[in-house]
Amino acid sequence: MADTSNNVYMRCGKSVNELVMRLGALRYEEINITISNADKSKKMPQTNPFLVQNFINKSINRHQQIDNVRYTRQGKIQFTTKDPICAVQLLSLTKFMEIDVSTDLIWENISARFLVADIPTTTPLEELSKEIQDKNDCLVVEMRRFVKPNSGKVTSPVLITILGTTVPETIKLWFIRQRIQSFVDRPRQCNKCYVYTHGARTCDKNNIYFCCGGDHMIRDLTVVVKVEGCVGKFKIVRFEGFSPTVVVS
Repeated sequence: MADTSNNVYMRCGKSVNELVMRLGALRYEEINITISNADKSKKMPQTNPFLVQNFINKSINRHQQIDNVRYTRQGKIQFTTKDPICAVQLLSLTKFMEIDVSTDLIWENISARFLVADIPTTTPLEELSKEIQDKNDCLVVEMRRFVKPNSGKVTSPVLITILGTTVPETIKLWFIRQRIQSFVDRPRQCNKCYVYTHGARTCDKNNIYFCCGGDHMIRDLTVVVKVEGCVGKFKIVRFEGFSPTVVVS
């Protein structure tokens, strides 16, 4: 991972392998590595699983720490493990069964992101990163400042990515304790109970009927529900943390 820094974006200079090895002392869920064909116009072939296992057993001495292997829709092979050393060995592969490959790390499940508001736009991101790491027990992987060119604003929010999945309630900056706002990239909404904390496949809640927000089956609907101030019928979806005002007739 090259050291990249400017006024709106900064990425730490530590290598991906070094960051993965540091996960051993942090909290995380699982490590996912993708293996792609080095020729971007081609996909990884779906080879006999027995042959894949033989290759992995010979190439990765910690192969017993691999939890799962699957082919993705993008034509890649994704490995899942909870062992940082096994992950580094997978990331170091340059050939996969005589095919030239490139590897990549999926940052979901091993990192956390949050927003810090009102950071002076004159503060270099490198200086901000050093301040955060010196005053807080965390390792900053990436920072992004949200500011429009020539906006004239003296402060702006900064999106911070740290290693590990533990999100602090506050961070200390310049002797000041600042509250943070959690950031969820590409949130998924469950189409069964309509919350944003999980997908429908893992939902264990009852179905929510989209026309009234009630916890029942469609055949059990016995009332007509209308949105207050709206003429006619209206489909109501109950979002987490928000319930529309309704009139039941």
